[in-house]
Amino acid sequence: MITMSASRRWLILIATSIVSFMATLDASIVNIALPYIARELKVPMSTIELVTSVYMIAICVLLIFWGKLSDSVGRIWLFQLGTILFALGSLFCGLSMALPWLLTARLIQATGAAMTMATNFGIITAIFPMNQHGRALGVNSALLQLGNIAGPGIGGGVLAVLSWHWIFLINVPVALVAFLIGVLVFPRQRPSLAGAHMDWPGYGSYSVIILGFFITVFWAQTAGLSWVTLLPGMLAFVALVAFVQIERYASDPLIPFAIFKNPGFTIGILTAMIVYMLGYFNSVIMPFYLEETLGLSALTAGFCMMAIPAANVISAPIGGNLGDHFGAERVSFFALFLWCMPMGLFAAATPNWPLGWIVFGLAWSGLANGAFQNNPMMMDNVAPKFQGLAGSMAALGRNLGMTIGVALVTSLLYLNMSTQAGRYIHDYPHGHPQWFIYGMHRSYDFALLLLLLAVLLLGWLNLHRLHERKQSLS
Repeated sequence: MITMSASRRWLILIATSIVSFMATLDASIVNIALPYIARELKVPMSTIELVTSVYMIAICVLLIFWGKLSDSVGRIWLFQLGTILFALGSLFCGLSMALPWLLTARLIQATGAAMTMATNFGIITAIFPMNQHGRALGVNSALLQLGNIAGPGIGGGVLAVLSWHWIFLINVPVALVAFLIGVLVFPRQRPSLAGAHMDWPGYGSYSVIILGFFITVFWAQTAGLSWVTLLPGMLAFVALVAFVQIERYASDPLIPFAIFKNPGFTIGILTAMIVYMLGYFNSVIMPFYLEETLGLSALTAGFCMMAIPAANVISAPIGGNLGDHFGAERVSFFALFLWCMPMGLFAAATPNWPLGWIVFGLAWSGLANGAFQNNPMMMDNVAPKFQGLAGSMAALGRNLGMTIGVALVTSLLYLNMSTQAGRYIHDYPHGHPQWFIYGMHRSYDFALLLLLLAVLLLGWLNLHRLHERKQSLS
């Protein structure tokens, strides 16, 4: 741990969390601006989706690269460089007047975002003592979640008074403020480039895995499943087999498989992916239910949906504090167990229920989600020399979970509506709300099963830890 005053530690946490919030926000805030961008740049909606997908894919491809590199060359200067690149990319996005320039700027922005995402957890765990990791990572996680959930609301507010360019331009002063705070409070660290090493065959095969997976997911969502859309996924599978073989025999592998022998780290990643997948069930289904089925205005529905981030921001630091005292694994188990209640609630909800029950369920979901302590589970279960890699894998799991979650919930919802209707449904079934209710119920049934799987994994992990403690005492 790096020795410094408590106030300085919290200023560093503020600087890292601000950038984490902006980088995550930019993955969701752009979606609401896509129709405006498409009209102004005169490109079809199917093409403008690249503005979102290029950013997400580039981040996932680069996360492990920067995480691995940061363990050997230093994390602080990479984080600061990433903050500047993110600000520059945001500036170029805001000034773009053609799609090629916008996509190039998004790549620059994603490069900076990946550098900060890969290093922020490692910086936080290095400056805070072990008994404060939960609290510090809880604050950071609260802002990560807020950035992910609040994007559409903030984007809508910006677009109500300004052009789409300001969706990106607002990042610039915020990132520069975070950078300047970092200049003042970060410990001085010179790049140790002499120790830089990269497993290029491993990284090449990893990149093919990520690219193939994302291309298949995004392509299948627009063109449907076919042998053609599955080809990139098949290539990703071949690359996965090659990656495993390369890493087994590499002298300094990109991802040392030994870190997965720690069940806390492995289950932390798996349950984090499940939690981020489940977060999109509410984000995708509930706006349709509130506005189309219940007939609420967009403003009222938005206020109802804000119950999730509002509760999340409150519970994440509290959950982190409890994790410091009782253990992140135990707190996470109870958090996800309590989340089962609103999942079951939504799986049974009908339009004649009072709206208060839905808002209660959304708030309860936010409380449980925020109290989930996956980041301390992962970061505290790997050696200090792997903190950069662990942080980047935590961010990768988060992004993969979000991507899979969007594809999964839309597929489940429309598949079940189509089954009920006896024909293919690809939009809200106006005039037949019962079809949507059926699709919503079956989708939340599946979500509940996924959540119970995460609860079982954490239950086993807590029993395993109890057995370890008993053995150490005997």
